[in-house]
Amino acid sequence: MNVRPIIPLILCGGSGTRLWPLSRASYPKQYWSLSGDNNETLLQQTQQRLKELEGIEDPLLISHEDHRFIVAEQMRQINVDPKAIFLEPVGRNTAPAITVAVLKAIKDETDPLLLVLSADHEIKNNSKFIEVINKARVYAEEGRIVTFGIIPTSPETGYGYIEAKEPLNPQDLRGESIHKFVEKPDKSTAEQFLSDPRFTWNSGMFLFQASVMLKELQQFSPEIVQYCEEAIKKDSQDLNFLRLEKQSFEKCPNLSIDVAVMEKTNLGTVLPLEAGWNDVGNWNSLWETGTKDLDGNVKRGKVLAEKSKNCYLRSENRLLVTLGVEDLVVVETDDAILIANREETQNIKGIVKKLE
Repeated sequence: MNVRPIIPLILCGGSGTRLWPLSRASYPKQYWSLSGDNNETLLQQTQQRLKELEGIEDPLLISHEDHRFIVAEQMRQINVDPKAIFLEPVGRNTAPAITVAVLKAIKDETDPLLLVLSADHEIKNNSKFIEVINKARVYAEEGRIVTFGIIPTSPETGYGYIEAKEPLNPQDLRGESIHKFVEKPDKSTAEQFLSDPRFTWNSGMFLFQASVMLKELQQFSPEIVQYCEEAIKKDSQDLNFLRLEKQSFEKCPNLSIDVAVMEKTNLGTVLPLEAGWNDVGNWNSLWETGTKDLDGNVKRGKVLAEKSKNCYLRSENRLLVTLGVEDLVVVETDDAILIANREETQNIKGIVKKLE
């Protein structure tokens, strides 16, 4: 039996400012080794965790112009030859990025499945992740647009939520139709969502047939399709890079795929995912998921921690020594040092704005 191929679409945008001083506009978090026991970057891990999928093909990647050689080199290091690396002249959110990939896939292939992934996520239980994708494949083959809802573990106010029409059960992996998408809630609303099995965190990951998504885009966001077609038609090829034509692409509405399609379509299906997912949003989340010593410290690089507890300690160059401290994040780079309470690390974005 022939298996419809799956093409990963890895979205490499984003600056990851909450992981300053390591993550910078010139070298964002997805290109750093931040999790796991090896030195693979978040981008490399995103590709590598798909190796066991049947029918998996080389990926499409969408990157900022400034990061093109970083992306190409990191793929070369893991012996992956991308089908294409699209270079966005301006950021236009996920809907135009996905549209470009859909148009490319339909032009070059016989209507493959596209698996949309962010380059900066961590997933601890890879076998479970593959199991859920294989289940999603069944729904996608039936013409559904599948998204992966993360089973909440806390009343998180930093994520959007998906409300399914019926309760979700991560044990039986049954997909449910999507009732609605919910923006980041306040604390009391998030606490209500936590106790309601219809609600999951919105992971931003999708699986669908390219032709199905294109039809929905043409119905609900025809402008995006029009300008993306123009940008591809006028693109310029430079080695393995496809540089999208700027004048056309920047006319695209700045919309997420949720707003452009998923909130309007009746094809949306959510599958529950419980596989140790983390969006690596700030230093505290890296501490929460990291491998800790007996005192609860996560240490990377040249670090000596004495009488220190529950800290995230990272040194890129110099020896970092702590004595008698608790609940801190200390990150040393060649031109800046961050010292913060772990609970304050979600506010680093504001510090970066001041520095800019």
